[in-house]
Amino acid sequence: MELKRFIQGCFEQHYNAMVRAVDGLSPAEMAWTPNDQCSSIAFLVWHYGRTLDRWLHARIRGDAQLWEQGWAEKMGRAPADPDETGYRFDLEQLRAFKAPETGPLLEYVALVRQEGIDYLESLSEADLSNITLANPRGGEISLAVMCQQLIWEFNQHGGQIAYLRGEQRGLEDPGYSGGLLESLAEKAS
Repeated sequence: MELKRFIQGCFEQHYNAMVRAVDGLSPAEMAWTPNDQCSSIAFLVWHYGRTLDRWLHARIRGDAQLWEQGWAEKMGRAPADPDETGYRFDLEQLRAFKAPETGPLLEYVALVRQEGIDYLESLSEADLSNITLANPRGGEISLAVMCQQLIWEFNQHGGQIAYLRGEQRGLEDPGYSGGLLESLAEKAS
């Protein structure tokens, strides 16, 4: 499997798992935290979208983020701060975070994810190593390393979302395997 297809598959699987985890949750469940030092599901989904939006638009393409094109207003976070992703939020900021409505939040995340998939589709396999961008922590990183960081982040926060959902609703469908078994079954038939 090509690296590009692997990355696209990871992005797709992470997104689908996240959507499954939030499906049917009430606004109160989206905003719930086990204590005042934890993130809510809404915060984690928002952070997912904001992180991908900033990497894709500001850092890779050098253009305006979707966040700055009306999405901050739709989610009650105007004026749009292009650097606000939730990363390094302190306790006061975390406690002050108001969960946006789930509909617009998921629309934003879906749009950002689709733009990420489309961008990856436009690349050659060599582009993943040849395209470099500024690392916010200093130096430069390849696009492949940036995708590696995003996959790690999506794994980490996806697990947190699933855990918070489980704390409120109990076990998810025990037969679900993140799409892996379904995908293998389709290939076998």
